[in-house]
Amino acid sequence: MTYLGNLTCSDCGLTFTSRWGSVPGADEYRCEHDHSVQASSTSGAIVLVEGAPVEGPTLADLRGLCPLCRTELASGLLPQCPVCGGRDHDVRVDGTLG
Repeated sequence: MTYLGNLTCSDCGLTFTSRWGSVPGADEYRCEHDHSVQASSTSGAIVLVEGAPVEGPTLADLRGLCPLCRTELASGLLPQCPVCGGRDHDVRVDGTLG
């Protein structure tokens, strides 16, 4: 499920609005540069990169590296704070997008 909400950074106190989460049947991964990659939960096929549809590669093909910057992908990360880069946030979800 994709969420839209306000995140308050626990490091610097900035409150910002962001979108995070996965599309149905996919898992979200983020890299250290905060690129978002959606991959199929069953096959590992990449379905979206930064919201744009992609066909072909799988997480295994990419060896777990971001297709945009080649840094390691990880699941369960919230978006980075645009000021300090922190990922520890208080979350206020305004709604779901699907």
